[in-house]
Amino acid sequence: MKRELTKLEKFLTADYDAQFALLADAETKSEVQSWMGTDAFQQFFSHAPSAASHLGVGPKNILFAPGVMGSTLQSEGLGGVWWLDLVRARDKLNELRLTDDGAREIDEDADVKPGAVDLSYVPFRKAIATSGNFGGSIQFPYDWRKSFGSSVDICRKQINRIFDDYQKPVHLVGHSMGGLMIRETLRVHGKELWKKVGRIVFIGTPHYGSTSIAGYLKNHLWGWEQVGVLAMFLSRETFRSLRGVLSLLPAPKGIYPGTRNGQEHPCANFDMYDAQAWKLDLNASETVKLQNILDEVKQFYTDLYNWHASLLQEYKDRMLMIAGVGQETLFRLEFDTAFWGLWEKTKKITRVTPCDVNRDGDGRVPLASAELEDVTIRYVIGEHGGLPNIPSVALDTLTWLSGGSASDLKLPKTCTGAQKSHLSADDQSAAPLLEGSTTESKFRDLPDYENPTPEFRAKIAADLDAGRIPQINLVKIL
Repeated sequence: MKRELTKLEKFLTADYDAQFALLADAETKSEVQSWMGTDAFQQFFSHAPSAASHLGVGPKNILFAPGVMGSTLQSEGLGGVWWLDLVRARDKLNELRLTDDGAREIDEDADVKPGAVDLSYVPFRKAIATSGNFGGSIQFPYDWRKSFGSSVDICRKQINRIFDDYQKPVHLVGHSMGGLMIRETLRVHGKELWKKVGRIVFIGTPHYGSTSIAGYLKNHLWGWEQVGVLAMFLSRETFRSLRGVLSLLPAPKGIYPGTRNGQEHPCANFDMYDAQAWKLDLNASETVKLQNILDEVKQFYTDLYNWHASLLQEYKDRMLMIAGVGQETLFRLEFDTAFWGLWEKTKKITRVTPCDVNRDGDGRVPLASAELEDVTIRYVIGEHGGLPNIPSVALDTLTWLSGGSASDLKLPKTCTGAQKSHLSADDQSAAPLLEGSTTESKFRDLPDYENPTPEFRAKIAADLDAGRIPQINLVKIL
């Protein structure tokens, strides 16, 4: 018999349209506020649609694909909605680990499935729903742990369903990893789908990967304090099994921009597609498992690059890329040959050089990775997770999806133009506490979290149980 969801679980698995209605129940509101933290909850609640907002006007023919960890994961076998709820789920996180082929959980009874799009996108989705041209966006939650190939057939079915429902071209919007999901779906199923697809917007998509993922692989979830808390409960072995996440490693030499004529890779001074070159102290079996994943990721980027290069320009003309700049980003890993296996002796290059494609980015994605060839691109100063919630980004997205031309877009055409622009309310995230753009600090090593003593681990666990770290439930690794 299927277990009934708790009030919090019902809220977390509801779509944008239904979440605010659920908050009319006082008990639900109290549980959600406790889970989210008071400040973040107030920010979320401030985006409730008003009676005057005309929610639901127009066809709902936009499919929205979120980024990594932007889809909730729920499990009947393990109990409830989790990944997001670190307070109650931290002892189960390693049951997210996938089998060697990446197809399923190691616990056959876990039955983990994607549930809903994360609530951090609420200002963006509200902007679509109240635009007057669209009745809202239809969510596409997917299992971001797994390879893209595990979800493209589901995405294809969703596009077909929306087209059948509205008899209008289906517009596609992807944030971060969601943009790659859209591109891979079109690569595999384009022959069927292009006649049903309208326009496409990529927001902060790492088309050629993210050096942050390389940092996470080398020094387990390195970089930020809140991610460090996660690393205390998610094992290295589990992380290495998440093929979808590792599919966001920087693309290999020959594919990554600036390396196609034999130049050195700007993201690392070692071969990121050689498992042994990572010096992770893996045994023979673990090395083979990692190499198999790296080979798969290399093939993914090769196929996607070749497909895009051969794609008709008329299809590329439907695409808009919005790239964030001006943020400290992990741009490059450099192993010191004198201390080859010691991460502490490597260089982690994060300092921004404005508008240098290899030294500017949005905090997660280097600019070189965001710039997709032969596609209209616009720039904005903003942090990766918060890009969709910047009003000017939402405005240009809606302009593009409504049939506007490149000349109708308001965001700067160049990175330099974005750097020169003056900040205003339209250039800042409308929900920084929800997507974490205000809690990101500069990259730093976190020895307490990487090698916690029993006392430190106990303190963190106590803080989680007491609700002193509520924002951990909103943390994203990309």
